[in-house]
Amino acid sequence: MRKQTSGFTLLEILVAMTILFATIVTGMLTYQNNMSNSVKAAEVMHILSQVDAVRSNIRFTLHHEALTSGSDLFSQDVEVSWQAAEQAYVPPAPTMDESGSGFNQYGPRYHLYAITLTMTYGSSQRVFNYEELIWDENMRQPASP
Repeated sequence: MRKQTSGFTLLEILVAMTILFATIVTGMLTYQNNMSNSVKAAEVMHILSQVDAVRSNIRFTLHHEALTSGSDLFSQDVEVSWQAAEQAYVPPAPTMDESGSGFNQYGPRYHLYAITLTMTYGSSQRVFNYEELIWDENMRQPASP
């Protein structure tokens, strides 16, 4: 005669605990990964929200102070460094003379800069490369033919 026992065997309990443990660990790792990605995304969004203000500041600096680099900019805790390399200094297109006898030729008046902008916030850093066209305020008279 066999005695009927109710309950689980030790092997069944160990298998169930292993499955439960694997599920919990996977869930925790997924949660930590999502939290880390969320922090990085928030940092990048904060950097991107400051790009327009920083570009405006760089444009103003190039236009009025003629500096071609800077690293002392901070915009809402975003550390900014930039460099500008002049690519061209060109005149505007010729215009028709008021008397109708010819064209007015102007000297160089536009600076084209290639700008490298590096923005850092927290553990995130983004580098932007773009070109900026700056009008030279020193108006030159038409060149003599």
